[in-house]
Amino acid sequence: MQACFISIEQESKLMMLKLFPMIMAILFSSVTSANNSFPDSVVDTSPSLQKCHETAISVMAFIDVADAAIYRPDCSKLPEIRGEKQLSFLYHRSIKSSDFIEASETLLKRNLTAAEYRNIETELQQFNAAYEDVNAGDSYDIRQTQDGLYLFKNGRQLAHSPSSTLAESYYQIWFGADPFDTDLKEDLLAPISNQPN
Repeated sequence: MQACFISIEQESKLMMLKLFPMIMAILFSSVTSANNSFPDSVVDTSPSLQKCHETAISVMAFIDVADAAIYRPDCSKLPEIRGEKQLSFLYHRSIKSSDFIEASETLLKRNLTAAEYRNIETELQQFNAAYEDVNAGDSYDIRQTQDGLYLFKNGRQLAHSPSSTLAESYYQIWFGADPFDTDLKEDLLAPISNQPN
């Protein structure tokens, strides 16, 4: 009988999944390659960014939630990701804009010191205010360049922050010391030489 119910911890993880694209990998049964959901490169940046890894995100082995991809100027430098990069998500489920905002704040507080969070809080709120609801088939790209942090939905720019501090801090959600999902972090940042052809 108990097998029919999930634990409080699992329920909490599922709630975080609903809240933010980065949380959607919490209950991976396995991390598998997606089927060419993303372009091989981002050419409207200088330097151009190359797709390093692409990952299908599933929950409880049978719910197809999203795909994620990491782009860098030089994939051979992984797992180092300081500087220019893009993290892209392609959604297979609807998510409310308020959920993106709430979860980003929660996860950044988890990965930054209180002083670091206060230092970016104003810029973070301005950046996050641009989030829109997503439906199945929509995409978000979160891009860092020398000019700061950008948010794109379906290729359309929604937000830009010139703050390099916010840009570097924002990726702590996925790649910080206490990321939302260690397996996803490791998969996206795996050295290229360790990946199958």
